[in-house]
Amino acid sequence: MRNQILKAAWALAACLPAAVTAQDMKPHREGSFEFSLGGGFLLGDPALRDFLGSGAPESRFANSATPSRGAPTAVFRLGYNFSRNVGFSVSAGGARGSGITYLTPTAALTFTGNLNATTSPFLLVGTELTRISGQNGRVTHSTWGAHAGLGLRNMISDNVALRLEGRLQFEGYREVPMRKRTTVNPLLQLGLSIFTGGHHPPMAMPMAMTPAPAPAPVERLPGRIRVDTVRSVRVDTVRLSPTASTDQVVLRVQFQTDKAELLPISRPVLDTVAAAIIATPGSRWQVEGHTDSVGTAEYNKTLSQARAQTVVDYLVSKGVDRGIMTAVGFGFDREVFSNTTLEGRAQNRRVQLRRIPLPPKERVP
Repeated sequence: MRNQILKAAWALAACLPAAVTAQDMKPHREGSFEFSLGGGFLLGDPALRDFLGSGAPESRFANSATPSRGAPTAVFRLGYNFSRNVGFSVSAGGARGSGITYLTPTAALTFTGNLNATTSPFLLVGTELTRISGQNGRVTHSTWGAHAGLGLRNMISDNVALRLEGRLQFEGYREVPMRKRTTVNPLLQLGLSIFTGGHHPPMAMPMAMTPAPAPAPVERLPGRIRVDTVRSVRVDTVRLSPTASTDQVVLRVQFQTDKAELLPISRPVLDTVAAAIIATPGSRWQVEGHTDSVGTAEYNKTLSQARAQTVVDYLVSKGVDRGIMTAVGFGFDREVFSNTTLEGRAQNRRVQLRRIPLPPKERVP
């Protein structure tokens, strides 16, 4: 059985390089909590098994002189992911076999290749203690313990992953009759991880992968803005009637993750918009920030307001009159697609430029 577990651990390690190269970026797991529940098999060290099976039947731990080599186990884990690479977790595990009960609390650091990938390998190292109870009220426990292991998460939905983990547990027991040796107990388990909370990165591709758009020609037209051939600007709804009360343009501008700082790739887009606004005198505009539903309502409203204000400040720096610009953050109150899918959340993360009607006394006849 030990050889089988070791072979499984080697197979898991062999999968890690391929998993790293096959990463598929997914959003929002930085800063998330991870709840895991799994089951597996614990293989006991021979010296520890001999000790638990030794002695007279009325005094030994096990229900036989030859305890089984392994025991089924269940593990519950609660973790927090500081970033897409580093996390911390505490867990409680229990196993039972041959009349013996093992209870093992642990604490560990987890180092992940990329938590936002569809498949994410990880390495864990930590500390632990094990309490062993058996027949006749006998109890013993390890005096120290540590573990190291390898694992693999595979996302089966936005927030749920299959988690495969293999680790080696190293522990010392005062009562176990051996010299200059610690017990080595391999553990292999499979379970589910559920992610909750977290942040989201910018919705567009990294700047290095996206060519900077060239400034686009701007044409002044009655009652609307026209933006031609700007790759990062998508016109969702533009009312072409000169008598229409509002115009709306969705700006695919990019920001630093969870910040209101514009990425350089967004500047040519806003340069074009600034020129179009300047070319449309007598107009007023509202910049609206929107987010997806990841995170709290208060957090998202603050972030969307800050991003809308950043866009206004940039347009003003390019010559637009601040008096005709207003920044409003709506958070996730005005979704245009369902927030239950990745694609829907990407569409909901947007900045909109909306032309607002002038008061009657300010309208040009």
